[in-house]
Amino acid sequence: MLTERRGGPLPAHRAASRLSAYVYGNILVLAAVVVASGESIYDGHAGLIVVGTGVTTYIAHVFADLLARANIPEAHRADDHHGRHAGDDAHRQAARREVFEELRDAVPIASSAIWPAIVLVLGYHGLIPTDAAQLIAGGIIVLRIASIQIVTERVRGNRLDLGMVIAGLVAAGLAGVIVVLKTFLGH
Repeated sequence: MLTERRGGPLPAHRAASRLSAYVYGNILVLAAVVVASGESIYDGHAGLIVVGTGVTTYIAHVFADLLARANIPEAHRADDHHGRHAGDDAHRQAARREVFEELRDAVPIASSAIWPAIVLVLGYHGLIPTDAAQLIAGGIIVLRIASIQIVTERVRGNRLDLGMVIAGLVAAGLAGVIVVLKTFLGH
């Protein structure tokens, strides 16, 4: 089922971090897709910009989080929140685990760029018209944005209900209209 995670639900702070990365990555990639022009798709720059947006945003996000953790470590250590003080080795292991968790939880930022970039590269190679490439790439992100409720319920380990699916479809429809208007009126 779509809403069931193999490893079970994430702790609330990790679910929030992952959802934030998912939303953030999709918004920035959609912005990169929407400002693309037929010429930038045709010459290959649009695909590179979308990939660059995903990768550099991922790096910046992880860097910012790690810098915050280094400067305010007590805000991020689970053992400090519960009043327990572990030894240095335990702190280092916890810090290492948190770094790996942050690297994993930020992956939705980078993954939001994959399919739109592939579609734009297809436009670059002339396999689909550039206007269609931009429209499809934007549509992919719109669908990802519409799936926010599905993603939310999945990382929290909850079941999805019909109302959430309908709300996502309405959001997708509205976002799709915006992308179509921007694609055809803005270029």
